[in-house]
Amino acid sequence: MQGYSAMVEELDRQRTELTRIRAALSDLTSRATSHDRLVAVTVNARGLAVDISIEPAALRRYRAEQLSELLTTLVAEADRALDARRAELLAAAEVSEPDYRDVR
Repeated sequence: MQGYSAMVEELDRQRTELTRIRAALSDLTSRATSHDRLVAVTVNARGLAVDISIEPAALRRYRAEQLSELLTTLVAEADRALDARRAELLAAAEVSEPDYRDVR
């Protein structure tokens, strides 16, 4: 019976860890800002743009196609940063490797 209760405890611990990781991953956001700080983009955990900030001066400084390209670049930059943070979070998660004791 000790083996069974230890297995149940381990499963509970892993379930708790997975719930914690899922919550942390779903709350991730990333923000990228242009060099002149006139344009900023925030993406959510799914890589979707959830906030775009364009200062009025940016509308005078950039033509429409330049602004479009800048926004696309900023979304990609924020998404790359988000991928890096996601990888760090997953790497820090405690991984339990199954072994022979698990099948007894």
